[in-house]
Order: sequence, then C-alpha cells, then structure tokens
Amino acid sequence: MFRALTTRSITIMVASIVFALLVVTVSRSPATASPGVSTPPQGLVVGKQLYREFCGKCHALSVALAAGFGNSKGGLGPLGGPSFNNLRIPYSYSVAAVTEPTGGHEIVSKKITAKQLSQVATYIAKVTIHNPIPALPTDG
Repeated sequence: MFRALTTRSITIMVASIVFALLVVTVSRSPATASPGVSTPPQGLVVGKQLYREFCGKCHALSVALAAGFGNSKGGLGPLGGPSFNNLRIPYSYSVAAVTEPTGGHEIVSKKITAKQLSQVATYIAKVTIHNPIPALPTDG
C-alpha cells in the first residue's frame, strides 16, 4: 500500500514545505503589503516623539509635525527659536545646545535625560541631513 520514502522524496517534500512557508511569509510582510509606504525605524519614532516634547514647542520642524513659536505654558520659552525646516543640523549641535545651554535651553537640560538627548539629536540630524542651509552652532 505505502511506498517507502527515499531520501530524494523526503528532500523534495521538505524543500516544498520550506518554499511554501517562504511564500506565505513574504506575502504577509508589512513592507510588501503596502508598496511605497515604509515604516520608520523605531529609533526615529521615539526621536520624533521626543522632538515634539522637548524641541517642537519652540523650533518648527514639519516632518515632526511641530509648529514651533514657543510656549509660555510648561516652562518653555515664549519667543520660540529658529525653524529647523531648512537648516541642516548635525548631531553635535543639538547636544551642545542643550549641554552648554544658550537661548533658554537651561530648562530643557533639566528635563531631558542623556539617553533622550542622544535619541532626539540623532533624529534631528537624520531628518535634516538634506536641508539646504548648514546650521551654525548659534542657531539653536
């Protein structure tokens, strides 16, 4: 009744199962489910949230959905700061603006942790890397 399985038939069956699983996995991948739409890496999501919390109240940045203009509530500067929409801001400038406070960053330096500062500085550097105007150390 049953035919004995040979090594070749077992290999073919295993390869078929692996191929079928691969096809199912690829067809369910979020990247292929919505072509043209990519999900940002988790670090950028956190960086964007931190930007909105610590920077976006004073500094406009459209990719972070932050309008800037300052905020007299919550202890942040009422006059705002420069918009980052066209400035190319290196990581080191963001860190220096908070760790060597100027222009009202004294309050931010008391509220943000070192890890959060690194995450938000990385985010700012990545999302502004193609902006046309190089920032000056005094632009923060």
